[in-house]
Amino acid sequence: MKIRLIVTKNYLEMRNVSDMKKILFVDDEEQILVSIVRLFRTTQYEVFTASDGEKALDILKIEKMDIIISDMRMPFMDGYELLSKVKELYPKIIRVVLSGYADEKLIFNAIQKNIAKLFIIKPWDNEELLNVVKQIFETENAINNSNLLMHINNIEELPTINANYQRIISLIQNDADIDDITHEIEKDQAIALKVLHIANSAYYGIRTGSVKQAVSYLGFQNINNLIVSTSIIDTLNNSGVSKTNCDVLWKHAFVTNKIVNFIFSRFLSKKLSELSNTAGLLHDVGKIFLYKCFGEKYESLDRKSKKEDLDIFELEKVILGITHEEAGGYLLKWWELPHSIVEAAFFHHRPTDERVIDKELVCAVHIADKYSWDIINGKYSHCFNEEAFTYLKIDRIKFEEELKKLIIDV
Repeated sequence: MKIRLIVTKNYLEMRNVSDMKKILFVDDEEQILVSIVRLFRTTQYEVFTASDGEKALDILKIEKMDIIISDMRMPFMDGYELLSKVKELYPKIIRVVLSGYADEKLIFNAIQKNIAKLFIIKPWDNEELLNVVKQIFETENAINNSNLLMHINNIEELPTINANYQRIISLIQNDADIDDITHEIEKDQAIALKVLHIANSAYYGIRTGSVKQAVSYLGFQNINNLIVSTSIIDTLNNSGVSKTNCDVLWKHAFVTNKIVNFIFSRFLSKKLSELSNTAGLLHDVGKIFLYKCFGEKYESLDRKSKKEDLDIFELEKVILGITHEEAGGYLLKWWELPHSIVEAAFFHHRPTDERVIDKELVCAVHIADKYSWDIINGKYSHCFNEEAFTYLKIDRIKFEEELKKLIIDV
């Protein structure tokens, strides 16, 4: 039986490490590291600590980590720089920020630019921290299940975001001038039209034929999210999916996203985080992937669910051995989107699953998914979980009354 000697600056511990997940905590405050080690002492994880970025990178040279959880503000090399290097050198390691409210802007930038997947705010609740780590690992394991990987491996090449979209995203993420961003958008007629369409919809309520004005009004983060969402959907559209089905799926995605934002603003009295505001747009991207994998077989399955009023989610499991939730979660993880968006895709039919970290968002997407389909074709072909309303403390009757007043323009 293999025994690992774990060494931190002031702490020695011997434990069985067979099949243990490895976590590296990085923080320049020694007391925090001591607290972390004490907290995780009785768990089934192998914990390493480092007091600065250089020490963390030294550990990564000799140890294969599953997660790195780092503070943002540290001397010499801050958390942003450290996690950027980890992303470049060890892209498979899950990157998490553990930092204070004062670092909100740094945290936002880290997640928006795919440097980190999610964040935990200091001071943390011990049980919450343990639970988040557990949920991360369990979701990763579920996404990487054998049935899904078998189908993924049978695809010759996973779809990638095309170069035009990548250039626009890169300009936004590198804080380029609005004129340069606008010029790059205008070079691609499809994305320019999509930006104008969204800006002129009743959702945003402006009337303009100027891409620059639309970009200015919507803001760089919304434009970035829109382009990422559009590029992912468009990338999969050329995959044997009929134009009619593509149009319906895009319309459903747009309406779902609008209802998610409506739930947050009208019933939760808060603005949906910009890091998560494409969760509705991307929650069903797995369906397009299943069209790519199974073609007519999946289209027939979809028709059967509507005609016979059967839950398509259950049909997918029984007939295909893979669900659109699983496929969507895997793709969004592969494309390195924030954990909250991956969760929303992977659990949007199971909003109260104990593995969900951001239950508020996933419950909102679950509700929006149902009512979006009701609006588009009058029929929801899934089992609806009433607990989503309960969790969000929303009265369903009042929600339905208010939703009737919402202008859906796509």
